[in-house]
Amino acid sequence: MTKMLRPLACLLFMFSVLAPLNRLHAQVKQITGTVTSSETRQPLAGVTVTLKGTRTVAMTDASGNYKITLPSASGILVFSSAGQLSLEIPVNGESVINATINPDVKAIEDVVVIGYQTVRRKDLLASVSSIGSKDLKDMPINSAEEALNGRLAGVTATTSEGSPDARVTIRIRGGMSITGDNSPLYIVDGVQVENGLSAISPQDIQSIDVLKDAVATAIYGARGGNGVIVITTKSGRTGKPKVTYNGFIGVKYLPKKLEVLSPYDFVIYQSERSRGSSVDSTNFVNHFGHTWDTLLNYKNMQSIDWQDEVFGNTGVTQTHNVGVSGGSKKLTYSFGYTYNNDKAIVISSEYKRHLLNLKTEYKINKNIKIGISGRLTHQDVLGAGVSDTKGSSYNRLRNAVKYRPFLSTAQELDDPDPFADPNVGNGLNLTNPILLANAEYRKKTTDVYNGTAFLSWNLVKNLSFKSTFGYDYNKSMDRQFYDSITPYAIIQGAAKPIAGLDTVIRKTITNSNVLTYTLNNYKDRHDFSVLVGEETYETTTDAYSRLYKSFPAFTTYGAAFKDPTLGTPFTGYPKYSKARYTNISFFGRVNYAYKDKYLFSANVRQDGASKFGPGHKWGTFPAGSIAWRVSREKFMENLKFINEFKVRAGYGEIGNNRIADYLYLTSFRNDGAYFYGINNSAILAYYSGSLVNPDLKWESTINRNLGFDITLFKRRLDITLDIYKNTSKDLLLNVPIASTYGYATQLRNIGQTENKGVEIQLVAGIIRKKDFTWNANFNISFNKNKVVKLGQNQTSFFADPSWGVSGQPADYIERIGDPVGSIWGLVTDGYYGVGDFDYNPNTGQYTLKAGRLTDVGIIGPVMPGSIKFKDLNGDGVIDLNNDRTIIGNPNPKFTGGLSQQITYKKWDISLFMNFSYGNDIYNANKIEFTNGYSNNSNMLKLMEGRWKVVTATGQTAEWVNGTNVFGIPPDQLAALNAQATIWQPLKSAGAFYPHSWAIEDGSFLRVNNLTIGYTFSNKAISSLKMSHLRVYLTGNNLALMTRYSGYDPEVSVRNSPLTPGLDYSAYPKSRSFIFGINASF
Repeated sequence: MTKMLRPLACLLFMFSVLAPLNRLHAQVKQITGTVTSSETRQPLAGVTVTLKGTRTVAMTDASGNYKITLPSASGILVFSSAGQLSLEIPVNGESVINATINPDVKAIEDVVVIGYQTVRRKDLLASVSSIGSKDLKDMPINSAEEALNGRLAGVTATTSEGSPDARVTIRIRGGMSITGDNSPLYIVDGVQVENGLSAISPQDIQSIDVLKDAVATAIYGARGGNGVIVITTKSGRTGKPKVTYNGFIGVKYLPKKLEVLSPYDFVIYQSERSRGSSVDSTNFVNHFGHTWDTLLNYKNMQSIDWQDEVFGNTGVTQTHNVGVSGGSKKLTYSFGYTYNNDKAIVISSEYKRHLLNLKTEYKINKNIKIGISGRLTHQDVLGAGVSDTKGSSYNRLRNAVKYRPFLSTAQELDDPDPFADPNVGNGLNLTNPILLANAEYRKKTTDVYNGTAFLSWNLVKNLSFKSTFGYDYNKSMDRQFYDSITPYAIIQGAAKPIAGLDTVIRKTITNSNVLTYTLNNYKDRHDFSVLVGEETYETTTDAYSRLYKSFPAFTTYGAAFKDPTLGTPFTGYPKYSKARYTNISFFGRVNYAYKDKYLFSANVRQDGASKFGPGHKWGTFPAGSIAWRVSREKFMENLKFINEFKVRAGYGEIGNNRIADYLYLTSFRNDGAYFYGINNSAILAYYSGSLVNPDLKWESTINRNLGFDITLFKRRLDITLDIYKNTSKDLLLNVPIASTYGYATQLRNIGQTENKGVEIQLVAGIIRKKDFTWNANFNISFNKNKVVKLGQNQTSFFADPSWGVSGQPADYIERIGDPVGSIWGLVTDGYYGVGDFDYNPNTGQYTLKAGRLTDVGIIGPVMPGSIKFKDLNGDGVIDLNNDRTIIGNPNPKFTGGLSQQITYKKWDISLFMNFSYGNDIYNANKIEFTNGYSNNSNMLKLMEGRWKVVTATGQTAEWVNGTNVFGIPPDQLAALNAQATIWQPLKSAGAFYPHSWAIEDGSFLRVNNLTIGYTFSNKAISSLKMSHLRVYLTGNNLALMTRYSGYDPEVSVRNSPLTPGLDYSAYPKSRSFIFGINASF
């Protein structure tokens, strides 16, 4: 019996042990699945899968697959990954759970990159404006600089002209220096580079943060004195490789031309101009015919508008960008290639650019990460453009407007001065624009390499270290060739070809080392961080210039560049210069927040620069700010419509070292041979070009800023308001000194200016429906500046933008109490009529009545129809010393922009407009294109209404003999000019003098961009192996509302804060229509 019970007892014991295990096994649940991205439709690696409320965790592999074992068939799985929104899915007994997660776009955009670290936007204590990849993706642009224009409060981006490679002048809050460089500092992936936006494809940019006040920029020291633009390029992401293509192709054309005189009106004026000068008259008769009736033949002559011939082409522009990104949990990568090609509207011109971008990061372990990025740019610009600073006659736009509006009777293209022009010596002769385009060759090649490497190391809890190394290489080569028929070759090279070769190479090495300690949520109320670091910066610049003349006839540009020794060097050439600049810096920052309600930040940087002499090499730049998050206070709890309300105030000092090198040292140069000795032999001599000043020091700016950040209506409306005042001091100016020094001026730190203004930015989510969204972004900026202080006993000085003929007076003035870059000139007061003169019927002589003003010192003999200027000092005589005043202010009262984005199901529309109000433009074209200074020159159509000096029958109605004026009787002369609306064209040197008639209102409202796009559904493109496909049409520069008579009011052809707002022979802006594709695979 016992033997029988023993096996039964064992069975019962085993059952009692295994039964609970069986029940436990029945409750365990294994789940598998795949995680993909809603954006790319591709699997995501490295996604964490967690059973909510437990430590049960799994992670997706390289194919996005995961497997997790749960203790039961219930619970909630949480899917999370960096840069993605977390997703929760109930288990509900399922064995397979696939997840599609969305990118956390807002989290990415709500992080702002400031000096050497990132912060949440809501924790900002500084004035910062940003553009993200979401904003850039809808812009078919070739340069990210274009994206800044009108889109950010306090930031202006002015294009000098409309050429594809035109210089874009970016100013943040107006700039600080009078004579120095006001360009901002560019930081690309933590490294300082020159002109950072121009060497990066917009498609490769993740974000652009513009730092505007001292709280944000002081930690960059003197390099950040004019603001800082921080650019973060796109990084790789975990998951399978994602391939993207972004491309567009379009056409462009000139939307506006200047109207000029017809062939008949042209020859009529040439006949008028020739009266009173036997030399001119003889040449006129020989060229145009000797009788008045002969001129009628020109009424039926076909007109040639040389503007159409020179820049009336339909240009074709195209851009293609291919990107590849991906990676694993440890290694991520991003690669991009961009090709730009722009066959411009100007004949014989083209723009090509290749850009490569590579960025990779590798996690050695959980604490150490390294990264390497590199960017290569190769750019070719072919064509001489329309403007050349060598002189007026070298400007292609001038020739296109002023060249006679028809071919000669022999249908010649060449015009070797058939109508004698005594002003050739001033470089004012004209050349057929087509011939000029073919006779000039210019090719500018630029190669840029930026390399960055970093090491990031979490040393211990809350303490991290980052070291960043950067290398920037920039080489530009400018080849110029002027054939024998070009004005430059005729005037400077005895009508033989000229060739120039300029090379500039700049190399920059930077290294920064930063240690950061962060303590968040200490005792649930304290957030604290400390940053300390050092940085070294070194740049060398080599410039080599060669200029040759007297090449044999028929030498081509290829032969001239291949063997320059075929020509003869210009005096003083070749030229070579080398500059080296080093800077070492130490900096630190402290951030503190109490209960996330009261915030404080302070930073300081000390720079040591080789640009300054002993005792002045070091500069210290501190800044601090406080903020109060009012919305966290209890008394705000009932104001439910206010989500965030923060007040911040900042004060700091920032510097500017963007000045030339070696100014504190005596430097010598040579400009060619000098003749000495009894036999007048030539020797090479060197001389000091300026009186050295060893006491030169940093320019600096005191910045004060009060800001308000407000979010309303369930985060549908964000409002940012900034009020600022900047006082710049110790500005470098050339001060007049006693002649006993042997020099006229010396550079000293004596200038002071003031900038103050208000900036407002509104971002609104107007409609947020599933199938319909409408977002808008509006900004407006008000800025006023003035000169506060100049040199000792100096209240003003003049600035010359160098246009027109030599010897003309300066056009700009910098004067205490007035804006920087004020336009200076005479005040136009109509023109003289017959009532201003006494007439002698016996001699036919006109004599200015007693007590009437006389412009004789400006325009030569005064006659009926002569331009009249105001006598500002009341002495009865118009002269340059006493009767000039400020006639224009190029600084706008306010600028801004409005962008709107609308989506409806698969359709999207974006519209961007920008505006400027209250700025004046100095339209020097109008002075140049309405005077009669040189023979055989056409004029603007408005001169049809000029005061006439020839009757309808060809009789001379008014003429000059020496200094005496004669003409037909006053009643007849008045009747002849009853319909006159403007004066007789000026022929004297005063024809180029600046006066108020040339100052125009530059205010405008531009419809800058309109884009309509359509995104195909996944079902429609699945057979193409695509995860995303969008097509779009864009119109750029669609409409312009302005009273400006020139080509375009957004113009400033001189890169100097002293002479802004000048329009002279600028490359006109084009209008374009573009078709584009955005695709992902």
